[in-house]
Amino acid sequence: MAFDWSKVDGYREDMSAEEKLALLDSVKPEEEETPPADNPPAEKPAAKTGYVSKARFDQVSSELAAAKKELRSRMSVDEQKELDRQAKANEMETELKELRHEKAVSSYKASYLAQGYDEQLAEEAANAMADGDNETVFAVMKKQAALTEKAMRAKILKDTPVPPASDTPKDEKPEDKMVAAMRKAMGLSPAK
Repeated sequence: MAFDWSKVDGYREDMSAEEKLALLDSVKPEEEETPPADNPPAEKPAAKTGYVSKARFDQVSSELAAAKKELRSRMSVDEQKELDRQAKANEMETELKELRHEKAVSSYKASYLAQGYDEQLAEEAANAMADGDNETVFAVMKKQAALTEKAMRAKILKDTPVPPASDTPKDEKPEDKMVAAMRKAMGLSPAK
């Protein structure tokens, strides 16, 4: 004889086996009052509507216990297999993400090094770019621009020839030119 679930409060047609077990665990029938031993009942009271007899309840409880035991023993093996499968899948997914991240960082780092970035800045920018951290990428680009400008200025200063000290030849002094011009103007002979 099958159990009539429709008589249990809270039952729904779409409930799973676990939900049904939990519902039965939560439902507790009210205990029937037992008359005192010195006053036996004159007649058996009429069955209350909405209640289950103790014999019927005991039968359903033992069936439920057996079903629970079977379900738990079956679920533990199935659950264990499922948990193992999920753990292995999660481990593989994590490893795949790490490998993809490392590949992206390596690729980005190579590109930054090809553009003339310092190795430390290239590593920092590549990690930030792989993580999607644009603020760090732009900060590294700004540092690199400042370093490039500084290096360019140093190179220009190094390559710039030292200009001569004056516009006049080494032997001739500006005072001598002036004295010679004045002597010529006065009709004197040049100084020796």
